Amino acid sequence: MFVLELITEALRNLARHKLRSLLTTLGIVFGVASVLSMIAVGEGARRAILDQIQELGIKNIIVNARKPPEEANVQNEDNSYTLRYGLTFRDANQIGATLPVVQRVLPVHDVEKWIWFKSRRIAAKVRGVTPDYFRLLHLDPVLGRSLEDVDCVSRRRVCVVRAGLLHEARYVGDPLKLDLKIGSDYYRVVGVLPDFDFQSPNRAVLGIDNQSMEVYVPHNTVVDRVGLASHTRRSGSTETTRVELHQLVCAIDSEDNVMDAARGIEAILAKFHDKKDYEVIVPLELLQSQQRTQQVFSFVLPIIAGISLLVGGIGVLNIMLASITERTAEIGIRRAIGASGWDITFQFLIETVTLSGIGGVLGVLVGIGGVLVLTHVTQWHAAMTPWAFALSMSVSCLTGITFGIYPARRAAAMDPIEALRHG
Repeated sequence: MFVLELITEALRNLARHKLRSLLTTLGIVFGVASVLSMIAVGEGARRAILDQIQELGIKNIIVNARKPPEEANVQNEDNSYTLRYGLTFRDANQIGATLPVVQRVLPVHDVEKWIWFKSRRIAAKVRGVTPDYFRLLHLDPVLGRSLEDVDCVSRRRVCVVRAGLLHEARYVGDPLKLDLKIGSDYYRVVGVLPDFDFQSPNRAVLGIDNQSMEVYVPHNTVVDRVGLASHTRRSGSTETTRVELHQLVCAIDSEDNVMDAARGIEAILAKFHDKKDYEVIVPLELLQSQQRTQQVFSFVLPIIAGISLLVGGIGVLNIMLASITERTAEIGIRRAIGASGWDITFQFLIETVTLSGIGGVLGVLVGIGGVLVLTHVTQWHAAMTPWAFALSMSVSCLTGITFGIYPARRAAAMDPIEALRHG
């Protein structure tokens, strides 16, 4: 009851100077809002990025073909040029046969093709993959199914598409009844993958552009119907690019063996490739690097938010010193009728905590609104967790206590006689 009386009295004192109290709380409001926003955005980004790295598989090693800096063009008899680079079937066989810790080696062959929707065409990346590719990289269709072993063995003309491709084509109807024209052949759509809900550079590891349109078809079908070479006409000549495999996804038996397997893969590829026309990427390394980066942000963001709270705390300190000067006679009367120095200290601490608590509540509301607006405008993920609300309110109250101790002690240290004389 005593505390409630002090809180009620504090609210009455703050209400006497509404504008001054409001202006003082703004520093706390913006400080708490910045704390909550930074925690929510930082946590959301951390979860999204780590989830996407997890999608790559921390027990996987991804090898991508890369165009060498110096193009090795070989002129053919018909005045055409053939550029050969990248990964080969021999690389896949050598890795699987040499390294016991490698459980599976999945081949991927990419082809850039026009996708036709009646008279409308869209440039898309056709990826020749095996069914294990979907399981290993957690590609789960939201409609239909993924590719199956029988599709590859029978070289069926079936495909799995991204939902974004259908949206881009403005397709209306059942996608599973759609025969998609890829190049000159028709492929039946058997599954639809969801759109990416977060833009991340980590996805480039898979050779996937966040904005690209993707179609997944059986690997054997791509090799048989499209072949391993692509042709480009340039100023009277034809350039032919021949890449057997654009990517290898290697599944390792244990997380402890990933780094050793990566070094083994590097050694095997270095033996069979004169030029650096490949890139070995270890998602486990990306995860560790991201965690180190997140630790830096976790240290820097609170400091930035703390500066805002420091400004708000200085405002609280200023108004409380002014309030004590105005209420000197009141302090003298309370001391004269028996209030101890601790009673005066506690009274003014309750007032500063009440002031900062109101600012904290308003700051939480402003922070929630700011996070929602930021998420809507930037499509950036944010995670507002209970501990973030608790931390924001705790920081606001701690700010009130920290910057209220000096004014409260100063009020308690006043000489009662001098205080009454001042009145």
